[in-house]
Amino acid sequence: MVTAMVGATMHVTKLLRCGFAAASLLTLASAALADDAGPYAPENIEKTDKAFGWACMIQATCPVSTNVRNLIQRAIKHDRSAEYLLGLNLLVGTDMPMDRRSGTLWVVRAAEQGEPSAARMIAGRMRNGEAIDIDETKVANALKPQAAAGDADSMRALAPMLMRGRGAAQDPPAGLAMLKRAAATGSTEAEKDLFQLYLNGAPDVPPDRPEAMRWLAISARHGNADAMYSLGYMSMTMPIGARNTGKDVAEGYCWIVRAALLNDKAAQEKLSSVLSDGEKDDRGNVIPVDLIQADVWFRLAAQSPYHNNSQIRSGIEPKMTTAQLEEAKRQAAAWQPKKYEDLKTLAIALPGTSPPRNCMPF
Repeated sequence: MVTAMVGATMHVTKLLRCGFAAASLLTLASAALADDAGPYAPENIEKTDKAFGWACMIQATCPVSTNVRNLIQRAIKHDRSAEYLLGLNLLVGTDMPMDRRSGTLWVVRAAEQGEPSAARMIAGRMRNGEAIDIDETKVANALKPQAAAGDADSMRALAPMLMRGRGAAQDPPAGLAMLKRAAATGSTEAEKDLFQLYLNGAPDVPPDRPEAMRWLAISARHGNADAMYSLGYMSMTMPIGARNTGKDVAEGYCWIVRAALLNDKAAQEKLSSVLSDGEKDDRGNVIPVDLIQADVWFRLAAQSPYHNNSQIRSGIEPKMTTAQLEEAKRQAAAWQPKKYEDLKTLAIALPGTSPPRNCMPF
């Protein structure tokens, strides 16, 4: 009897939700929305929010979640962080329909109000050749007082604009100095920005691989897991035109393990590949094949859909015994990520070394 009542209640709730959602869509369709713009576009958002009002009196019948509704209402009030987050949600279709046009417009609005992450995102898309209508002068002017006040993220967004003359008079030395000031605040992301800057070059800053690697190592030693992974990957990869001594498998392995221990999924995937195939260099360093550990790291990486690499799996598990597979499953289930402070004193063994030795501390 109770089960039947619960089932009936759920059925009614579902019908109500569907009915209110359909009614909301009809309301939106009949509203005077701007042409060629979705209901979540900046020019339509207030009408959309009003149309949702009566349906959202009961959350079960609301077309959007409470968090999204709050985000919309904050964006209507020109909260730049809400504008940026709303834009991201629309760009990827998180908790609402995907609408790349509307999402980009919201991110642009946030950037023009001085939201550093939005400014960097738009700049990156434009560097990749995307045509985006944005007032870069407005962006730069909004970022300047924040950068002057010592905000590292604002300095990271403004410095490339100064170096390239985007939205402000071109001044490469000032841009470079600003990025170094951001790094001096303790921003490991600014340190990684300097790595990219010296690696690729910029106006008045020629490519300088040794200087780039120096900044990458600084960022890694300060706890940036992505920098650790990049440093490890580059240490294991022969630079174009470099001597054989440029590749250091032991150094690369140590940094990739550190990033993997911090739960960096890309590092876990790379570590799985290394242990599946083995690695060596001309310095006498050898990383032997270890299928159990390769499978453990693969299972951890595969928790992210972006790193569930079937090619790596096919190179590991068909070669393992049932007992080995069970041991890998057990270790993966028991695994816990480390904290950055743990890495400073943690002994990381280099496999295949005789006599046994550990990674050098950092």
